[in-house]
Amino acid sequence: MIPTGPKDFQDACSTMQVPQKGVFFTSIGSQDVMLARNAAGDIVAFSGFCTHSMGRLEGGPVEGDEIICPHHGARFNFRTGQAKTSCPNLPKFEVKVEGRRVLVRPAR
Repeated sequence: MIPTGPKDFQDACSTMQVPQKGVFFTSIGSQDVMLARNAAGDIVAFSGFCTHSMGRLEGGPVEGDEIICPHHGARFNFRTGQAKTSCPNLPKFEVKVEGRRVLVRPAR
């Protein structure tokens, strides 16, 4: 991955790495990114940090369409980023697919 600037899309992973059910985590610079597929099968990307504790969501259990924060149980729909508990929703990142590569525009 070659960073070209904070406003540019950056290579995140292969489309094959994003499961039909579940999540895939990667990093772009210092940002943890959680990738999943929405109900239509399109790849979506959200912050990989819990909006309550700012702890990493990676390693949290997945139940149905939800990922559970491993630090204290906050729940998020990984297809929409919607919080299922009293936390704010996960920040969403812009995604585009070029060939078999997933490109993500990280937060500014």
